[in-house]
Amino acid sequence: MSLALKVIPPVQFIICASLMFGLASYFPQYRFTLSLSFPIIICLIVLATIIGSLALYDFHKHKTTYHPHTPEKTSTVVDSGIYAYSRNPMYLALVLVLLALALYFTNVTCFAVIPLFIWYITHYQIKPEELMLNKLFPTDYQAYSQKVRRWL
Repeated sequence: MSLALKVIPPVQFIICASLMFGLASYFPQYRFTLSLSFPIIICLIVLATIIGSLALYDFHKHKTTYHPHTPEKTSTVVDSGIYAYSRNPMYLALVLVLLALALYFTNVTCFAVIPLFIWYITHYQIKPEELMLNKLFPTDYQAYSQKVRRWL
C-alpha cells in the first residue's frame, strides 16, 4: 500500500517535531550551545510564517485548493508570487520551522529529522501532486516546473 497523499503534511510535521523532542530527550549527550540561537529561531519562524502566508494568499487569489490531500481539485497552476521562487513554499515553510525546532532543542540529533521530512514529503506528497498537476495541466505545469525549482 502506498503512503502517497495519505498522511497530510501537518501531521507529518507533528510526527517529525515529536521525533525531535524524543531524540533530544533520549540523547542529551549531543546537546550543543549556540549563543545566537534565540534570534535565529525567531528569524526562521518569522520567515516561515511569511512564506506560508504568501503561499496561502496566492492559492486564495487564484481560487484554487490548498488542501494537500486533494490535488485533483486544483483549478490552475499557481506560478506567480512566492510560487515564482519555489514550487512548494508551504512545505519549505515547514522545513524552516523544523530547523527552528532543532535549534530550540539544541541537540545535534534533531537535525537528522529534517532530511527525513524532506525525503518523505518529496516522495509521498510532492511527487504525487506533480503527477496530478501534469495530468490536469500538462503544458502549463511542464513549463512551470522547467523554470521553478521544487524546493528553492
